[in-house]
Amino acid sequence: MPSNVRVIKPSDFLRADPDGQVDLPAALQLLQRLAAAAAALDEYEVLIDIRHTIGRLRTDELQQMAAALAGFEDTFQRKTAVLCPPDRFENGHLFSLLAAQQGFGRVRAFLDYETAMEWLLGT
Repeated sequence: MPSNVRVIKPSDFLRADPDGQVDLPAALQLLQRLAAAAAALDEYEVLIDIRHTIGRLRTDELQQMAAALAGFEDTFQRKTAVLCPPDRFENGHLFSLLAAQQGFGRVRAFLDYETAMEWLLGT
């Protein structure tokens, strides 16, 4: 699952835009790349855009992803929006609930870019 991680200034903003087939190792690698990109930033928000990915993670894989957030705590204590296609919104929402159980209550799933950005920017 190729991904593109960009840092956009001002008020630093991380955007991950993976495409291709969804699989757990690639998804975990994406979290690691996001955390590495965030390491040098002071203030930032995170948008993970999975609208162009193919497939879906199983419930147990979503649980592993949520548990993996603890390894990147500094990054994912920030607001993190997961932008989902309509047919996988349930997975994105489940991930946000599982993340909250792990202590990461600022992860939310969204169906459209504008709503995600409004939430990220606090408007």
